[in-house]
Amino acid sequence: MKSDIFTWIKEQEAQYGQTYEVMENWPWNMKEHIKRSLLFKHGKFIIGTNELEKKQPNKNIIYPLLNLRYRAEDIDLKEVTIYVNAPEQNHKSFLIKKYHDEVYVREHDLDTLFDELKEEKIDYGGCLVRKGAKGWVQEPLDTIAFCDQTDIMAGPIAFKIFFSPDKLLEQASAGWGEKKNGADITLDELVTLADEARQVDSDTQIKIKTPGKQIEIYRVHGTMPTAWLTDKNTDKERFTRQLQIVAFYEDVKGQKKGVTLYKKKENYNPFKVHLPGRKIPNRALVFGGVEELFDQQIWTNFAEICKKNLLKAASFIAFQTTDEGYANRNQIKDMESLEVTVTAPNTRIDQIPNASPNIGLFNESLREWEIHAQQTAGATDALMGNTPSSGSPFRLQALVVQQGQELHKYRMGKFASFIEQLYTDENGILADISREITDGVRFLATLSQDEMEYVADCLARSEANKWAFDELFKGRVVLEPEFEAYKQKIKDEFSKGGNQRFLEILKNDMKDAPLSVKVNVAGKQKDLLGIVDKMTNIFTQVLANPQILQNPAAAKIFNKLVEYSGLNPIDFGYATQTKSEVPQVAPQQGQPQIPQLNLAQSANALA
Repeated sequence: MKSDIFTWIKEQEAQYGQTYEVMENWPWNMKEHIKRSLLFKHGKFIIGTNELEKKQPNKNIIYPLLNLRYRAEDIDLKEVTIYVNAPEQNHKSFLIKKYHDEVYVREHDLDTLFDELKEEKIDYGGCLVRKGAKGWVQEPLDTIAFCDQTDIMAGPIAFKIFFSPDKLLEQASAGWGEKKNGADITLDELVTLADEARQVDSDTQIKIKTPGKQIEIYRVHGTMPTAWLTDKNTDKERFTRQLQIVAFYEDVKGQKKGVTLYKKKENYNPFKVHLPGRKIPNRALVFGGVEELFDQQIWTNFAEICKKNLLKAASFIAFQTTDEGYANRNQIKDMESLEVTVTAPNTRIDQIPNASPNIGLFNESLREWEIHAQQTAGATDALMGNTPSSGSPFRLQALVVQQGQELHKYRMGKFASFIEQLYTDENGILADISREITDGVRFLATLSQDEMEYVADCLARSEANKWAFDELFKGRVVLEPEFEAYKQKIKDEFSKGGNQRFLEILKNDMKDAPLSVKVNVAGKQKDLLGIVDKMTNIFTQVLANPQILQNPAAAKIFNKLVEYSGLNPIDFGYATQTKSEVPQVAPQQGQPQIPQLNLAQSANALA
């Protein structure tokens, strides 16, 4: 490696733009691949013009198919379940799940992060994240200045970012520009130098050309010479994992200058890469969703360009006549519509036929390429929302949709495994949550119907146990009917307060709790229509006897039916109508029944 990090960065960046062969007859360049995929996705030619007369038609068949994959392969954060992996601490799973869903997800905007990662891995064949001070951060692949094109994680990686002066000065909070962090220039000094580069040279009066008010920043991670970190010549032969942030600006003479803003040792590799398919040898990215449609898009555009040329030729109007002097006698170009002219005797004039009968061949070619693109992307007509042919049975259409989701479900499974890694990593989301709640936390949560019932049951059991103990210490034994009546009273009072409640995790309550996570991809792919249909068939038996809803099992079926139908069970008030499952057995005369007080359950409920 070079002794000068600035020279090395520029050399590596130039090398990153070079094409190499993945295997015989397969040239590839990662930078070009990302650029080409981005242009194709948004319906732009790699080489083209915006002038109307020279512009060629571009029928973008890729973007609609990508949008379908975004929807079909989406993993809702509701399918991410955080729990305490210990039977004796199972009651804590509810609190940790609600904290994750109601607080952590929103504060760290995980929904947006996972959506962006999903779209990038579909588009390019891979996505990259970095563990930052505030959690996982996406690293857009199009910001990579250089990396190992055969394996992103195999060597140093650099990101090229352009900062405006205001945005750059905000990085002072991260320690940029401080000498104690290895900087040889302050942020204010860098902004001043960059401003000077945009001034007119006082000697030559020539305005220096710069790309606007943007400062070029490189953030480099990886194992590099220790001398670049310590500035000691004795460390030239040693290597250390480190983070280097350097800037380039143009001086008044237009020459590139490099300065260091930050350099520190990195204790671990902060990156994780996700490849959504089988790895291609000697390639850092797998086959992307845009790349697999390159040929279909190219030949679709070819057919469209041919159609355009045919239409342009057909729009050209020319006449032919057997009257040799006709054109001399009449100014044809200046003629008005419906104007009458006279031809010589025994002569005729008519339009030259120039319409092509072959335009249907190009329409058929377009249709074939679009069908091939749909098959490649797993975009069946049913998934795309196209109206089925007349007479198609509803159940058959639902089955076609379900089968069409299998390919996307397979892809989702791979992405779900990657999400689990982001949670379970040594410095991942579970570790962050554990640190955040150690000192205790109180937050507002929205409870579902089942959660309302669970909390109400725990609260009622806890309060009833305390009341029974108090009464026992006073010398009175609480009978079981009294105990159950007291529990029902607590439940009824709790249910009146709505489904938004404050929850509290006590200090050190979750300390050393073994947190785990699972992503329920199968749950995302539930056949909801089929489930509702089956539950409806079951529930029709209830209509004949509404009193059956007093049965807790039947009431739960109704709540699920309402939930899968997209409604809120709480709006129907059935939470307060379900009765306790504990049988009301009257005590024998003269033999008072003492309730079986479970101290462990009481403690768990209080926790």
